[in-house]
Amino acid sequence: MYFKLVCAFLFFIPFLMQAQTDEVGEKKRKFFGFSPLSDTITKESKGVFLLPLLYYTPDTRWAAGAAGVCYFKRQPKTEGQIETRMSNVQFLADYTQNRQLDISSNWNIFTANENYLIKGDIRFRNFPDKFYGIGNQTSLSQAEKYSYDLLVIRSLQLKKIKPGLFLGFDYEFEYEYNFQLEPGGDLEKGSVLGNRGSIGSAIGLVGVLDTRDNVINAYKGRLAELSTYFFLPQLGSTFRFIVVNGSYQHYWRLKSKHILAWQTKTRFTFGDVSFLDLPTLGNDDILRGYAKNRFRDKYFMGTQFEYKFPLIWRFGGVAFAGAGDVFGPSSNLSFKNLKYSIGAGLRFVVNPAERLNIRLDYGYGKEGGHFYFVVAESF
Repeated sequence: MYFKLVCAFLFFIPFLMQAQTDEVGEKKRKFFGFSPLSDTITKESKGVFLLPLLYYTPDTRWAAGAAGVCYFKRQPKTEGQIETRMSNVQFLADYTQNRQLDISSNWNIFTANENYLIKGDIRFRNFPDKFYGIGNQTSLSQAEKYSYDLLVIRSLQLKKIKPGLFLGFDYEFEYEYNFQLEPGGDLEKGSVLGNRGSIGSAIGLVGVLDTRDNVINAYKGRLAELSTYFFLPQLGSTFRFIVVNGSYQHYWRLKSKHILAWQTKTRFTFGDVSFLDLPTLGNDDILRGYAKNRFRDKYFMGTQFEYKFPLIWRFGGVAFAGAGDVFGPSSNLSFKNLKYSIGAGLRFVVNPAERLNIRLDYGYGKEGGHFYFVVAESF
């Protein structure tokens, strides 16, 4: 499997080199994002980048699809206004050999003078998963398979209070349906809240401090987010509960393209929470090395450091380490149960204007390791 992942990563290199050296015209090279590299964002104010996807995992077998980014910048209306950072709209669509479908789009848009920040995403997903139970001491042998359809819509509107600081509100809608459960498992027995699906409808209050120089792949600056979501029957939600999210990211530019990054994330839930809305541990972002949704409970806390450095041409390397855990009334947070993650990875720049990378990471934790072949950075 791991050899196939590496082959999938290397599959793109001839295509990328050909696109860069193609002499049919500058317009084509810019369309695919292959302008000359520099240490800063290019001066392009808009563009479109498309990338074919090909990957392999045990859960999907072979999968193919496409990812893309449309990026643009609003120019200052009058002289003296601040430089507006690059906005972007991203999309991803893939279909697997196991007949699994995932289609999503998200956007991060700054208006002129960064007076407003508009964020959001929409996603449809038909994808199998594994449920290991609730708590931070579950075992791999407890895994039971299930599948469901998911529709998610989020719309976030933020007003600038001062440069880099935004406050506003969010609306979130989740529809989880068409559940297929493993016979005899905890989900099928009905002992887990939300095992047959639910509707989540919430209004959220959000504060964002964002001084990053680039929202796709920051070299310097910081991002702090604090949000509280109220899932209420009055809004159409099946269950009544509250979610409090916190996140902090800091980026230090040590020297040209040598970046030290730090991230801390928390998620706390209160009330009657569907198991799909519980905080989880394990994915391709924070605490790489654990199966997706490997642990879940009412609360999550995690932190990680990442060091990025150039290698040769468009290739770069990264080393990372982190620790964290889920916990709750039935599973206390303790050093004994704490999960750790260490690893390293390879980066390939496919779009200098947006600093968009393909990444191949290997993360190792208490239960072994996993490879991750993904478009864009973990944070």
